[in-house]
Amino acid sequence: MFLPKILAVCALAVLAQGGASEAAFKLPLMTGWKVLRAQEPGNLPDRFYRESFPDAAWQEATIVEGKVPYKERWIFYRLRFRVPAEWKGREIRLHIGGADDEATAWLNGVKLGEHKGWEEAFEFDVSALARCGQSNLLAVMCRNSNGGPGGLWRSVYLCLPKEIEKIQLRRRAALRERLKKLAGKYRIVYETYRGDNWELYSIRPDGSEPMNLTRTPTVNELYPHVSPDGKRVCFVVDETLRGKKTRNVYFMNLDGTGRVRVAENARQPCWSPDGTKIAFLKGEYEKFTYLDYATKGLYFYDLKTGRITAHPNPKLYHLYNICWAPNGRWFASTVHGGMGFSHAIIAFEAQGERVINLGLGGCRPDFSPDGAKIGWGRSDWELHMADVDWSGGAPRPVNERMIASSRPPMKIYHLDWSPDGRYIAFSRGPKKKRLGLAPEMVGLKAAGWNICVGDAEEPDVWVEVTSDGNCNKEPDWMILPTN
Repeated sequence: MFLPKILAVCALAVLAQGGASEAAFKLPLMTGWKVLRAQEPGNLPDRFYRESFPDAAWQEATIVEGKVPYKERWIFYRLRFRVPAEWKGREIRLHIGGADDEATAWLNGVKLGEHKGWEEAFEFDVSALARCGQSNLLAVMCRNSNGGPGGLWRSVYLCLPKEIEKIQLRRRAALRERLKKLAGKYRIVYETYRGDNWELYSIRPDGSEPMNLTRTPTVNELYPHVSPDGKRVCFVVDETLRGKKTRNVYFMNLDGTGRVRVAENARQPCWSPDGTKIAFLKGEYEKFTYLDYATKGLYFYDLKTGRITAHPNPKLYHLYNICWAPNGRWFASTVHGGMGFSHAIIAFEAQGERVINLGLGGCRPDFSPDGAKIGWGRSDWELHMADVDWSGGAPRPVNERMIASSRPPMKIYHLDWSPDGRYIAFSRGPKKKRLGLAPEMVGLKAAGWNICVGDAEEPDVWVEVTSDGNCNKEPDWMILPTN
């Protein structure tokens, strides 16, 4: 009972200081829980949420961000805590960041509602039920229906959403002003669907001055990656060659000249740190597919000689979203159903056969320009980052935290770091499958998706920089050449 009281007192102390941060309007509910795990629920679902229910014999527990804790089919949680008296009369919401796989919640014996979906955050309005200045009981029942780990595994807190929104509006306005000042340093290149055709566009970091880089009304260009010097861009083209639809890798100058086809039946290219090579993945099948992980083998294209060589590890397959580390010695990538992994973010040597599971849940990793951090999509609704420890020679992520989040049904994807590592660009749009596949996949139309830019140092401070919803995806930062 003691620790939750301390948390409430801390929240009151911050409120007394004028509420300068979001922490002033959030009450964390991560510690002091009582937990009971069971393979069969018995009659607990009908009793455990009552305030008079005895829980002295239950296990004490702390919710750890990002860790799905238990293997039993049913997990019952109870927590007593105090709500600040100053919150009386305000809108109060309960936020649960993740409950695997299904959850039902009660506050002070009253059912709040149910939720299905292990990776999605959800909230309840508890303004009428929260007893401000008094003890409260939160009860949560998790049903682990898929046989893997289950339970509460993301942030749980009470908050004053209107106060937090005021702070966010101020921060977003300040971010927009900072982005305007980057106009002379950077641009952002992305794919967009215009006039029944995919084109590559570029914009200033604040979204102004859009430019069509490709201007090819009969050719579909996608998945742009700008060279380190900002002078070239590699990309893929979905086209018909010899009567067969195929996805091919190209590069060109940023003004559209000097277009070169690198490889046929290839996808997801990226540049070497020195800009002399393009790495790409070969398609797994001869028949065209939109599946992002339908790849087999990694290859290098030398811009000086035009020669293509295979990666020394012939067992690389079902990779997608490869990213070359700034030190040139490692790649990071997602692997799906291949190389002994069901789904994982891995690192592998650029010129060797060593493969490491980075232990990061989610997909689409991207190293920061200095290699000190790695960002990725933790789920369809959150982007995360971690510091990278290189002391052992191989990348080891530490200190994971959230950078940006989005509420369902608006998914969040395609993180890319600005050249100075200070900002991130990403795409965001509604969850709506097409051809049975997710809209974030390359080449699939994604109406309502836009490009956003966020502050990499302030969690969840981001703004939309496009607003037309023209399937705007796959942003990539571009440093403006000095000559």
